Amino acid sequence: MNAYQLLIVDDEPYAHKLLESYCAKLDFIELTGNCYNGVEALNQLSSKKVDIMLLDIQMPDITGIELLDTIQKNATKVIMTTAYSDYALESYNHEQVVDYLLKPIKFVRFLKALERAKRILELEHHYNSPTPPIAKNNAQPTFICIKDNKKLYKISFHSLLYIQAYGNYLKFFLKNGEMKMVRNTISKMEKELPVHQFCRIHKSYIVNLDYVKQIEGNQVVLTKSTLPLGNSYNQYFKEKLITIKNE
Repeated sequence: MNAYQLLIVDDEPYAHKLLESYCAKLDFIELTGNCYNGVEALNQLSSKKVDIMLLDIQMPDITGIELLDTIQKNATKVIMTTAYSDYALESYNHEQVVDYLLKPIKFVRFLKALERAKRILELEHHYNSPTPPIAKNNAQPTFICIKDNKKLYKISFHSLLYIQAYGNYLKFFLKNGEMKMVRNTISKMEKELPVHQFCRIHKSYIVNLDYVKQIEGNQVVLTKSTLPLGNSYNQYFKEKLITIKNE
């Protein structure tokens, strides 16, 4: 896997040294540059590919918020790094922002933010990757088999509304009102379901796109249920839903 290109934008040299030391511990991150003000950052963003930007807010000439306003169409994912919590809500109004770190920044919290950015980039890459054509003689499965209480059940994809992670188990909620629970992880199950019909919307939920009625803020409304929509999955889910509905 190629490393993601990261840019540090902060007017404090100490902040650069700390963040550089954190980045050096992550094999999926490659530091591509250091900028000490917003103007330098704009020049870097226009001349090279930047996947993730660590952005301070209080800087001379151009603040971090003003920089965000300037690069609204840029695909770079932004993690805010600041000593001021007052700007958190305002920064999240920008789609590029995936997390908000308060100084002094601890490595564990830094790692969590970078993992979130990585996950979003991976989701977008998966969504934008061309899907190979399916051979006409290669029929796709229409059901999945799960084992519940020593019994093996055949569940058609059409009958499955959504799946919820529950500790080390998964709950399968069916159209007829039944619920089956099996020992499994949501990450493994996500790989077994057809991507054109099912989508992960939260670290704990996968939904059947056929039964999605609407999105209300950070919630997904199904025929008979309302589920949370995680920030990390928001953009990918909305784009996928629009694509499926327009097909």
